[in-house]
Amino acid sequence: MKKAVFVLILLLFFTSCEKVRQKKTSKRVIYSTKYCKKGKKLWAKSFLGKKAPEFTVEGWLGAKPNLKGKFVIMDFWATHCPQCRRAIPELNKIAKELKDKVVVIGISSESESVIKSMKEPVIEYYSAYDTRAVLKRKFQVRGIPHIVVVAPDGKVVWEGYPFLGSDRFTLEKMKQIIK
Repeated sequence: MKKAVFVLILLLFFTSCEKVRQKKTSKRVIYSTKYCKKGKKLWAKSFLGKKAPEFTVEGWLGAKPNLKGKFVIMDFWATHCPQCRRAIPELNKIAKELKDKVVVIGISSESESVIKSMKEPVIEYYSAYDTRAVLKRKFQVRGIPHIVVVAPDGKVVWEGYPFLGSDRFTLEKMKQIIK
């Protein structure tokens, strides 16, 4: 019974949130899932419409991507987080289909060996580790998964929890953002 009540509370929290703010700047619409109905917030500082903090990580699992002139999707995640793992297949689709315009980077504060030990799901995009959580602290991320999309001009155009109500972060959402 306690388990059912807990699941119901979680379900109500995550389905009560939705996109409540859109802002048009020049030709680009900026999307945010930062604020939810009933005053609930996501767990990171909002950089929406602002210049993103400098991108720094401790190391790469594989090649370092060229970010110049591309949209950059930063996914703050961890191997032990079920919702983080749930986001990987959609991020794989985005990385594959939009590879000419978008770079997807998974950023974990776990060690390289812990990330490499995860067998499923397979990550098909760039992956970085930052055991000191320098970038995570710059964005003040306190809950994962947390996705930040940075436009080629360096400004944040989408941020938030990828499974939030009507503003889920999907391939279709990313296509809207890069228009």
